[in-house]
Amino acid sequence: MSTELLKRSNSIDTIPNYDATPVYEVLKKATYEEHGMIRILSGHETHHVINFHDVKRILVDKTCVRGPSNTVGGPSILPTLTPKDLLLNLDFPDHSRLKQFVSKDYSRSGLSWLKIYIDEITNICVDTMLTTGSRDLFIDVLDKVSVTANCKLLGIHTDDIAYFRGLAKTVQIADKSDVDELVKQFYALYDYLMDHVKGKRSHTSEGLIHKFIAERAKSASPLNDDEIVSILLGSLLGGDQNTLTVMTKVLYAALYHRDIWLDMVKSPNSRAAYIDELLRLTNLGNASTFPRIAKTDIEISSGVIPAGSVIYADVFLANRDPHVFSDPLEINPNRVGPAHLQFGYGMHHCMGRELAMMEISTVIDVLTERLPRMRLKPGVESIDWSDGIILRCPDQLPIKIN
Repeated sequence: MSTELLKRSNSIDTIPNYDATPVYEVLKKATYEEHGMIRILSGHETHHVINFHDVKRILVDKTCVRGPSNTVGGPSILPTLTPKDLLLNLDFPDHSRLKQFVSKDYSRSGLSWLKIYIDEITNICVDTMLTTGSRDLFIDVLDKVSVTANCKLLGIHTDDIAYFRGLAKTVQIADKSDVDELVKQFYALYDYLMDHVKGKRSHTSEGLIHKFIAERAKSASPLNDDEIVSILLGSLLGGDQNTLTVMTKVLYAALYHRDIWLDMVKSPNSRAAYIDELLRLTNLGNASTFPRIAKTDIEISSGVIPAGSVIYADVFLANRDPHVFSDPLEINPNRVGPAHLQFGYGMHHCMGRELAMMEISTVIDVLTERLPRMRLKPGVESIDWSDGIILRCPDQLPIKIN
């Protein structure tokens, strides 16, 4: 079936458990014509903006700042504070300084060396799955590829996975029911990376940990230890768990709507369009953005948001704006129009975009070649999910291969 003939009958909302229940309380329902009001986890009343163009306007505006959200009593979707030097917490010009330091390493050309390794490790995982007789795409392939590739990128020895991986997942789920344990594991992860920076743990000389430490003086002003750890923390979390989450959901959706998978198998040129379209429709976790605070009045299509207001620029719903994306819930590889906002926009555009795109496309290339008749086993409605604020992902993808 070619993409030209593919019927537009594949709707994302028919896939069991794909979409999350929002973590906010609706006070005034937002529409694509009028922004609404919600109450976020911290208890703050927040302007809820879902219009695609308004969301872009807010994301690119340097007067809509992130820093005040990560303070005691600040408006937050997280149950605890995070290191102030994390890129997601920084505003201009500090954000630009750190982003410029790492931008080349996370560019498409900067990551090109990793593609052959992702291809290799994916094939090894498929071989092992077929040899052992196990048939779980998530457990046997995706989960292993994601963490192993990220270790290679950073220069972390795979022996460390048993220690840091559980901590990283706890941090990304961000369960509000046990904040003390969340904080404990968060700082155990932070200390683990600080040990690398201070030379108390070993890592390879080819990975980014070694490179960032060696080149710290090349920044506009030399990076201190905390800044390097904050960069690495974002990479350790996002390069593994975030990439794994979107990759798993893309494959889950493609296999659930089997004609999409078969089209990917038969038409390699269609794969990039399908991946992009599924990313548009995928939410990483139960939240889709971090709150921003307006330093000045912000004018959007539905009126003026006053200075001092908290704003939730909802990327997830903006990517489903019917005025921008016709039949927005349909998985349409022939869609034309503006680029989606899955990876953010403006200054806080996700630095891991190219890594995620390369990893997803490489894994799909291998799987379409090795397991073209792969299908989900019946009963996906009952599979377990990790359900958290930053990541929400199936814990299994049981498959048949014939």
